[in-house]
Amino acid sequence: MSDNIIFIHIPKTGGTTINTAMQGNYWQTAPDFNYRHIVFKQKRSNSGDIFHSENTSMFDGYKLFMMLRHPVDKMISEYYFLHDRAEFMNMLHPKPKSFEEYVEHAQTPDYTLGFLIGDKIYDKKRPTKEDLNRVIDAIEKLPIHTGIFEHFADSLEYFSKETGIEWSKNIEAKRVTFKRPKMDDLSPELYQRILDTNALDFELYNYCLNKFNDIRKTLPKSKISFDIDKYNHVIPYVSLTCLFEYFMDNKHFIQQNFLFFKNLTFFLLKQKGVKDGKKFTQIWNQVFVDSVKNQFPDSHFSNAISTAYSLDKDPLDVTGDIAKSLDAFFSNNPKGTKKFYKPMVFNPMIIIEPRIEKKKGFLGKLFAK
Repeated sequence: MSDNIIFIHIPKTGGTTINTAMQGNYWQTAPDFNYRHIVFKQKRSNSGDIFHSENTSMFDGYKLFMMLRHPVDKMISEYYFLHDRAEFMNMLHPKPKSFEEYVEHAQTPDYTLGFLIGDKIYDKKRPTKEDLNRVIDAIEKLPIHTGIFEHFADSLEYFSKETGIEWSKNIEAKRVTFKRPKMDDLSPELYQRILDTNALDFELYNYCLNKFNDIRKTLPKSKISFDIDKYNHVIPYVSLTCLFEYFMDNKHFIQQNFLFFKNLTFFLLKQKGVKDGKKFTQIWNQVFVDSVKNQFPDSHFSNAISTAYSLDKDPLDVTGDIAKSLDAFFSNNPKGTKKFYKPMVFNPMIIIEPRIEKKKGFLGKLFAK
């Protein structure tokens, strides 16, 4: 990336996709002067200096750009990305137990604006109208070229025109959330409530959307395509947390079997060298179900888990089905389930590697006939 380009990566706006495409890396780079994002250790944005008027001259000669996302869609994505990550949820007091509680929480609104002015994630200090005016003033004066997530390909064309960045014709989308509702799935009341509680973010979004709609009319038709595969994100996800964390409410079961899940995951990643997310998920499901059968043979528990297991469905859907069956089993049998919390032991000998069918090219199809 050119030294005179600054990318402001607002969380949950496709910024990891942009950063990796710019750098030619598999995963995003660390935040620095040219890459404005969350500094993980402090859980704080490093973009605040950009939006102070006394710093305007410091950015002379720099080309700044960022992406905005509709506040409702952004909040959905944010919650379903973070709700199973304790290091973030523990920052909220009280901790929300549902998406609806997350929406109503005093620490969650207007974090697009909060991020831009340099606030910490879930900062108790909320952004103000004055902050909004300060951000809009910087967008105009510096200027900051602002794309719109809902027009992603056109936004990349705009960034290319203004910064000189050359994008690949095919870009891999990063951080695709495994399972989350869409905006249309929300009730009208909840949808409106998100807009009401994020009024400053919504005002900023509409301001930049109106500007971008005029810009779009001048852009060439984008030829960029995107590789959107949820399995591309399984390996990065499981490197940090248990696959069940995303699907399962019963965190006690996960905690009791922490060593089992850790040993299983890192055996597949390190010893077997599994790099394909779909293959990882298939093996992971199979080993978990077979481990339950081995440790709790002919039990109601193993029967419930086995019933949820299928080789005919999408592997991540199967993971979700198994997690739901676990939740239901422990919820429906609160008195007779204590023995099933006994930690399981990982046995690598029960791994059965699935065949991943590769797409046949022209010659393969010809000789298959």
